[in-house]
Amino acid sequence: MTYGEEAFRSVARRLLCLILLGAIDCAYAQTPEHTEAVRLNLEQSSIRQGACTPVAETFLGWSANTIQRCEYQHGNATGLAYVLEVKAETMAKWIETSCAAQMAGVAACFDRVLRCGAVKSGNVFVVGGNVITEKNGAMLNSFIRNGVEINVTPNGKSEPVTLEDQEKLAKIPEADTTAMLGGGGVAFWHTLPYQFAVKAIDLGVPAELNTLDRRQKWLEIIRLEMLAALGKAENRFLSGWINAHPIMLRAGECPDDRDP
Repeated sequence: MTYGEEAFRSVARRLLCLILLGAIDCAYAQTPEHTEAVRLNLEQSSIRQGACTPVAETFLGWSANTIQRCEYQHGNATGLAYVLEVKAETMAKWIETSCAAQMAGVAACFDRVLRCGAVKSGNVFVVGGNVITEKNGAMLNSFIRNGVEINVTPNGKSEPVTLEDQEKLAKIPEADTTAMLGGGGVAFWHTLPYQFAVKAIDLGVPAELNTLDRRQKWLEIIRLEMLAALGKAENRFLSGWINAHPIMLRAGECPDDRDP
């Protein structure tokens, strides 16, 4: 089947879906255009452009077949990160579903949400490791656990960290997570705990992350929720984030944490 034939069939499927089921249910219909947009976006990540290999064993509670270990270059800095392998089709479904349910009538919703994921996290979910970012020409370290920036000595500094030390920090025990930075906001869109709690009242999301028990609870919730989302059309972290920022998103902006 050629791409043109597939595109024609995709349009036909969407029209039939709209006629028979309505717009909200059609959010579950996959479109090749959206999948391709996500794939191209994911490929722009410096981490994903590195040398990535599958993980053979369960990693920090995450299933082995969902994680890849990536050594990569960002500018003149070398980084190491274990990343959650999210398929382009899966992320496209998450965005399609949330846009249809929460941003009805906003034709550019998909593109905006995809762009905001790139702005907030480079559209990469790091389970453990170093996300190197550039600021004012300097390459800064940012160590992550379960999509959340944690407080370790190299963070925010430009001094190189050996791959051996990065490996150790990537596997830091949850009991050694002394603090979470950025309010515990979790990739891809930096969803804060209270924003997610609106969509998951049943999970007992901690209101604050000021004790070890609460931080461990948040890390556990993130792990279980993200693993579950890999097989679903909805990601409740995304739904909670959109729910918290309707005004800015409708205006075409990528919101900061406290923006409406």
